[in-house]
Amino acid sequence: MGRILILSNKADLSNRLKQNIESQTNSVLYVGFPDAVEAIVKKNPDILLVDLIIQGSIVELWRKLRYDLENIHKPALVLISEDRIREIELLEGISDFIVYPYNSRELEMRVKLLLKRYERGSTERFIKIGNIVIDQTKYEVTVDGWPLVLTLKEYELLKYLATHPGRVFTREVLLDQIWGYDYYGGTRTVDVHIGRLRTKIETGDYSFIKTVRGVGYTFTENHVAKVVNH
Repeated sequence: MGRILILSNKADLSNRLKQNIESQTNSVLYVGFPDAVEAIVKKNPDILLVDLIIQGSIVELWRKLRYDLENIHKPALVLISEDRIREIELLEGISDFIVYPYNSRELEMRVKLLLKRYERGSTERFIKIGNIVIDQTKYEVTVDGWPLVLTLKEYELLKYLATHPGRVFTREVLLDQIWGYDYYGGTRTVDVHIGRLRTKIETGDYSFIKTVRGVGYTFTENHVAKVVNH
């Protein structure tokens, strides 16, 4: 499952794109261009789907968007009309494009391929942090060689935090990242899962998950995640 943020000022088109992409079990949100930067920072999507079907210059709009997102590097799939296809080569930094009107199956495949190309996290099987080993193939976690019994959400939460050591995440961001944009539960859900994870993984002298008062949680930099080959 991927996390896609649609940037468009057209509600009807955005809803149609959202329905097509969600059919792949993706988590999708759309916002207008004025809210793009704030949404990207808060929601941290995997890829952007940018609607460039406009009357004016698509090059100018794209350059402005890139300027606004100066230090936010996200792969972007752009949607353009058939009569503007020659302008694609002027859009620096895009990852892929699709021509409107689009075929829903083609859109699904382009999103899928782009997500695979920019898949978050390690592509190796094992991640080792201190005395914890995460097996990404089997979705299993061991501590000191002993297997843990984790729910899927506990596993996903642990993996996400462990592969972003030192970064502080608010409860809202973690809720979005693990439970998806459309989850309506409260942030208390995050606290409960963090508590359960701590009980299961923090043994002996190891302490991994730190509470940042008034903000959220971080995976301590004392145990930086690294990929190992077994």
